[in-house]
Amino acid sequence: MVRFAWADPTFHLAPLVLVAGLVAWFAEATSRTDSRPTRRQRWAFGGGALALFVAMSWPLADLATSTSLLGIVVQRQLLVLAAAPLLLLGTPPSVTARLTRPGPIDAVASRLARPVLAIATTTVLLGVTAMPFSVSAASSSIVVRTVILGVNLFAGIVLWLPVIERIPGMPHLRPMAKGGYLMAQSVAPTFLSFTWIFALHPLYHSLHGQRAALGISPLTDQQLSGYLAKLGTFGVLWTVAFVLFVRDSDDDHEGEQDLRWIDVERALERADRRERRSQTGRPPPP
Repeated sequence: MVRFAWADPTFHLAPLVLVAGLVAWFAEATSRTDSRPTRRQRWAFGGGALALFVAMSWPLADLATSTSLLGIVVQRQLLVLAAAPLLLLGTPPSVTARLTRPGPIDAVASRLARPVLAIATTTVLLGVTAMPFSVSAASSSIVVRTVILGVNLFAGIVLWLPVIERIPGMPHLRPMAKGGYLMAQSVAPTFLSFTWIFALHPLYHSLHGQRAALGISPLTDQQLSGYLAKLGTFGVLWTVAFVLFVRDSDDDHEGEQDLRWIDVERALERADRRERRSQTGRPPPP
């Protein structure tokens, strides 16, 4: 097993290729839309790409591979709390409308954008990928590690979908409802942290070298991971929830949203698909 060493930095080409491809896709996708991205959207997408690059590069990626649970938690928080929301914020609605236009994708995305299913999905995905067997498999296989990183990013996107409205034709939540959703959602990525904090012995036997890399014991690394998982997640989600609560109290328009053409268009497309399915299922005329 390769031990992590600060004196031996490793350059990973894959994160650079991935982020470069993501930026190239963004430039191409937004060039084919009627509404060009704003400067704020460009900065948000660039920030999300940067967070993704940091999460997948040395030293964090190497620490998370086989050394430190603390490194895994920081990596997950970068993906879920930084990369995912910034990429969503930076992608114009016209682009997400085109990406989700196929019927199967629209069916899945529209369901995942509902708060209850979003909470259930993130709880399962983030919980399973943080279990000892998942961490052990990721430490020994680059394929498993890549899949788990992708699942974490996907879980982050699902977490933010009800708040950052990018799926056309979905009911708009009031800021107060979004804030309440985020407070409920803050439990999902952190339910394992209680176990990490109160366990009397290390639970992740595939992680080694914490003392050499970070100067702490494996048990301390595990306990600090539990505290960071709670403080980081609560800090971000509850701060956004507080801003939404304040916005709702200052809103004089009852949270009304302007009707967008992409919402009307998506509603018509869904109605057309339902009509085609009903016609397919009808018995032939006598």
